[in-house]
Amino acid sequence: MGNTSTWIAVIDDEEGIRRSLLRLLRSAGLEAHAFVSGKVFLGSLESRQPACVLLDLHMLDMSGFAVIEQLALIAPELPVVILTGQEVSERQRNADLAHALAVLQKPVDDQELFATIATVLMNPNKQALSQNDNLAAHT
Repeated sequence: MGNTSTWIAVIDDEEGIRRSLLRLLRSAGLEAHAFVSGKVFLGSLESRQPACVLLDLHMLDMSGFAVIEQLALIAPELPVVILTGQEVSERQRNADLAHALAVLQKPVDDQELFATIATVLMNPNKQALSQNDNLAAHT
């Protein structure tokens, strides 16, 4: 696996969302790189691994669920934060998204996103943030 540095991967198939997230993260002084698909991102992991992944669930070529499944096999230590415009069931949260540290609903509040990223980057044990902990930390 490639080197880990403090940069954030943004994986979303919607160009406007990718650009918006990159602009937001970079305006806060964070290094961020966008990927148009899960396949493109997974193909890049050999050369350089991010410190955190912001991942859309519903993409055309490879769903976020499939990306999470692959990451659990090839980079289980890599923190993943889900960004989704769809409702996520409790079953999905507990089973399909077990590798994800947090699930945030789109449109994401800037401060909530930054607080979640800070928590993820400062949490070396990569324990999932419960929805209650996540909400309590941002209210």
